[in-house]
Amino acid sequence: VLQVLKEKISLLPDNHRDALAADIDAIMYTTEGDVRIYYDDDGMKFVSILMRFWYLNGANLPDEVPGETKVFQIVFGDESTKEKRHLLTANYEFQREFTEGAKPDWTITRIEHPRLLE
Repeated sequence: VLQVLKEKISLLPDNHRDALAADIDAIMYTTEGDVRIYYDDDGMKFVSILMRFWYLNGANLPDEVPGETKVFQIVFGDESTKEKRHLLTANYEFQREFTEGAKPDWTITRIEHPRLLE
């Protein structure tokens, strides 16, 4: 996943790369989208969690992004000092092995930033 992401990011325009970044304070809402527990053919136990994030970002994006999806805009301040922010979404899927004795390390198995990484 990391190699594919690096390749996609290198081809993006600067404003889309800027839109991928989210400060922890800019995350407005998170929710889990899917939680799965499953076993592989060898009996190893895994947990997979899909997390959805909504975050504010000040990247210089057009009002309409490719794919004809409207980007929500929020204006802070008065008219003379207004700051435009976009409300963007991101989906990250995390996986961890839960077999007894396995290391407690989570791995990102899927990254989606609709309309930015397509």
